[in-house]
Amino acid sequence: MNFLKKLLDNNLPTLLDSSTRKFIHESMRTIKKGIVEKTTNHRQTLRNRFITTFLLATIFFTACKKEAAIVEAALTKTTTVTAADLKLRIAPNTTAVEIARLPRGEQVQIVQRSADSVQIGKKHAYWYKVTNSGGLTGWAYGAGLAIESDEGNVQEIQANAEKKLRAAIIGRWEAATIQGKLTPNFVALYSDGNLEFGTNRAKTQTGKYEILFNGPEAQILIKDIKAPMMTDIKAKIIGETLVFTATMGKNDYKLNLADKDPGSLEEKNKEGVQAPAPSAP
Repeated sequence: MNFLKKLLDNNLPTLLDSSTRKFIHESMRTIKKGIVEKTTNHRQTLRNRFITTFLLATIFFTACKKEAAIVEAALTKTTTVTAADLKLRIAPNTTAVEIARLPRGEQVQIVQRSADSVQIGKKHAYWYKVTNSGGLTGWAYGAGLAIESDEGNVQEIQANAEKKLRAAIIGRWEAATIQGKLTPNFVALYSDGNLEFGTNRAKTQTGKYEILFNGPEAQILIKDIKAPMMTDIKAKIIGETLVFTATMGKNDYKLNLADKDPGSLEEKNKEGVQAPAPSAP
């Protein structure tokens, strides 16, 4: 009885509501009164045992219900993929079929967590059932998710991913159809923030650009050009491969790297200006 009272007073105030605690206290006083009076009534003894069992069961199931609610609430959120090409599987084990790979930096919705954490290699983490930005749901190992990573480490990973993507898009890119047929059109992005569109290596439009990062994907925002040759320019690194796309008219095109080091637009303009011919003596 003393153990039950100590458990109720010290450990369960946050798990039981006031009405439940009041009922339990009154029941305990009734039992204690019967014990103090040393009743020999067999019916009272059985009643005391029944109430004690009922109280223990109430405490146990209420605590379990409260704990389950806390876990459920904690899982209704998103997290960030911190590992490169994190495998998404149909079940929470390494032998389950792989259905996709999640790029570093992608935001995913957490649906469920495995009951126990498991060790894979030197890492120890839970499995998480997650839904990616495309609506695909599967299981991912928690060691590759921000929910089981240090917050500072997550920010560093995200910053490095953005830096890598920013460097990868610099260059002159030729547009090709989805089937792979090259077109004469190109876009050149320079490290100084300038941008140039052209056809057959001759520039037709110049302006500036900004990069808007959205998880693992970057969108190129074009400035100072009213009707740019290409729109909806997007870049995404999958593994070690840069997927770069754009829209011309109503069609989508792939952008293939033609020149990785185009220099700067200012330098290019200077090179295009010829020095005046020397005057005759």
